[in-house]
Amino acid sequence: MKKTLFAIALATAGLATAAPAAFAQSAPTQTAQQGWYVGAQAGYGQVDNGRYDNQGNYIGGINGGYRFAINPETSVGVEAGYQYLGAIDAKGASNVTSDRARLHGPTLGANLRWNFNPDWYAELRAGAFYAEGAGLTNAYDASYARFERVRPYAGVGVGYNINQHFSVGVNYNYYDGSSRGGNQGVQLDTNAVTVAAEYRF
Repeated sequence: MKKTLFAIALATAGLATAAPAAFAQSAPTQTAQQGWYVGAQAGYGQVDNGRYDNQGNYIGGINGGYRFAINPETSVGVEAGYQYLGAIDAKGASNVTSDRARLHGPTLGANLRWNFNPDWYAELRAGAFYAEGAGLTNAYDASYARFERVRPYAGVGVGYNINQHFSVGVNYNYYDGSSRGGNQGVQLDTNAVTVAAEYRF
């Protein structure tokens, strides 16, 4: 009986020392980023509405903000930036500067980043875009107009963490660039595909 109790005690002691190690090994590694960051993007933007439908040009932007880790793999960030969404000729025009549309402006938004392993991440973002634009209206008797208006933007992206400070990625963003409701104003809603680089402090 004593031998049996002694064997049970040894087994219990072994289990007690082995269990924490097992749980420690199965605990997720901290991959979520937290802290300040800055980034830059460059790529191509194409308008999908109005007189500039299917017309596009090279675009670029900068951004920066702060991320908060909410679990070992996920962080939420707030950021501000500035986006230049190109100078675009109207359909059928041949470098007619007077008809050329332009869209740019600052952004303020939030992002959700999920590191599905230490090297790779996926990201969602959305926010407000202060659209400063100009172009031909979409009315029958088109005229050239300038506008400034707060519009939404949203996007998705995937990327690769080179190390704890640097990452590169590919993003798709949609910027609402319409000057007013309906389809009679300047319509510069833009689909943007960019390559991005980010530095984390």
